[in-house]
Amino acid sequence: MKIRSVTFNDVDTIAVLNKHLIEDEKHPNPMNIEQLAERMSGWLQAEYRGNLVVIDDRVVAYCLYRDDGEYYYLRHLYVDRESRRQGIATRLLDWMYANVWTDKKVRLNVLAHNQSAIAFYERYGFQTRVLGMEK
Repeated sequence: MKIRSVTFNDVDTIAVLNKHLIEDEKHPNPMNIEQLAERMSGWLQAEYRGNLVVIDDRVVAYCLYRDDGEYYYLRHLYVDRESRRQGIATRLLDWMYANVWTDKKVRLNVLAHNQSAIAFYERYGFQTRVLGMEK
């Protein structure tokens, strides 16, 4: 397993993974892969950074985050469907805390109906601080 920084050459790959994330978490985002790639490219040109997990020359996971001054904001963390339940997300978070997020807290949002993600983050030590609602 290798962890490396996201580059602009990775935009198409993470756009596909982001589309899978949207589908898996049943998010209402209607964007197609082209639109997601454009959005990813814009985020990377602006404030977001990311890392990929590569196994056998295949990207199996990614995370996107930004430095919000007082804390880091984790926008996405996704492990592809075939690679789940192997500890990849935990190892990626461990690596991020050891190499990137060394000086501040990390915040993230999880869809309220995504119980598996909530359980994963709670097991990792995240705690609910704010409950957002919309109508």
